Formats: sequence, C-alpha cells, structure tokens
Amino acid sequence: MHMTVGVVLVSMLVFGLTWIIRAVNSDTYVPDLENELATRGLEVARQNGCVACHTLDGTVGIGPSWLGMYGKTETMVDGSTVVVDDAYIIESIVRPDAKQVQGYENLMIRYFISEEDIAALVEFTRQLAE
Repeated sequence: MHMTVGVVLVSMLVFGLTWIIRAVNSDTYVPDLENELATRGLEVARQNGCVACHTLDGTVGIGPSWLGMYGKTETMVDGSTVVVDDAYIIESIVRPDAKQVQGYENLMIRYFISEEDIAALVEFTRQLAE
C-alpha cells in the first residue's frame, strides 16, 4: 500500500512540474533563429514534448535548459565531464541513459526520431548557445 501511494505521489509531482514548466516555457516564445533547420528543430522540440522539460530561456527545469547549453562543459553524476556538442546531443536523444548530468534525475525517455529531425534539434540547440 505504501509503495502504491508513493508511486502515485511521485507521478503527480512529475506531471505537475512538467505542466508548470510547460506553461512557463510557453509555445508562444520563439527565439531568434538564423535558418530553416533551426526553426524545424524548434518545431520538433515542441511536437515531441521536449520543451516540457528543457527550457528555452535559461530557467531551471526538469532537464537542463537549452539556452547556452551547446558548447558548455557539464559534469555527470559519475564525476566525469563532457562538452555539449553534436555527438553528446545525439547520444542524449538516442540513448538518454548513457550519461546523466549532475543535479538532474534520469527521467528522459528514448526518442525514435529521424536523423533529419535530430540534425534539426542539434542546429536549434547550437543557435540557442549564441
């Protein structure tokens, strides 16, 4: 019984936080993007619900914010560090459990999206670093 109550409460917390962050990170916010590939990346992020956990404006979210993330050095839970680049972003989408950024729970699910959409997400993230 205690386990069931715990699971229900944790689920409510995660879904509640996701809803709040999504409301704050409204679909009306459009960062300045330089090309169609990055614009497509924003569409992919919205369509797949990525913006529910990854903010676009640097505010704290369930996952790391995309603003300024590209090129940044992140510390993983095991103490190692990684530079956020194309390879890291692709790995995080395809195998989200491969590396976990310190300070964040490992909640991201694996996404099965096309290589073109992944390239668009990478470009979108790259432009948010500038």
